[in-house]
Amino acid sequence: MKTRISALVMSMSALIALLAMAASCHKAAEPRDPMSSCLERAQFGDPSQSPYVLPYPIGRSCKVFQTYCGPQNHGSDNQLAYDFEMPLGAPILAARAGTVVKVFDTHLDSDEYDSQFNYVFIRHNDGTAAFYAHLGRHSAVVREGDSVQAGQHIADCGHLGNPVTDLLHFGVYRSWPNFDGDDLAVNFRNADGPLDARGGMLQGTSYLALPY
Repeated sequence: MKTRISALVMSMSALIALLAMAASCHKAAEPRDPMSSCLERAQFGDPSQSPYVLPYPIGRSCKVFQTYCGPQNHGSDNQLAYDFEMPLGAPILAARAGTVVKVFDTHLDSDEYDSQFNYVFIRHNDGTAAFYAHLGRHSAVVREGDSVQAGQHIADCGHLGNPVTDLLHFGVYRSWPNFDGDDLAVNFRNADGPLDARGGMLQGTSYLALPY
């Protein structure tokens, strides 16, 4: 009888331990606060060593409508992106040399549907990929498979997917295809303007594209 009781006690102890372990694992798997995660990834480095240049022509100044980890929140997959205000039809340039891997530019210029936008993805030689969004309809001058150089015209600014203003949405991912939370903090070696303590651009501030 004592043997059975001891075995039962041991079984119950083992069950309690397993339940505690499962609860601990479940707690560990809970997602972190997305804003904290964004700030943890927001390490920009020295802009003079950046492989990226501003995605608009030399001599032009554009305001940052929304910066990284901004209060309006780009979303979990591109919180480290920037939105640059620019005129409708303004040329958008490749920020870094690479190969065009995806082009979509058939949506009409309209702010009726904020989830629809035209875009280009360019993959770089280290496997990272840049995302250019809110492009004008049929404005892309590159096609999938094209090789492009930094500063090359790839499309024009459109008014689509954002009801507030005309802008370019620019972000970089670790790989292509891109995945949620796989975005990278990047800065631009030819940007003339103040940066924050992390080396990132300031919302509401204009940045002049210098020669490089």
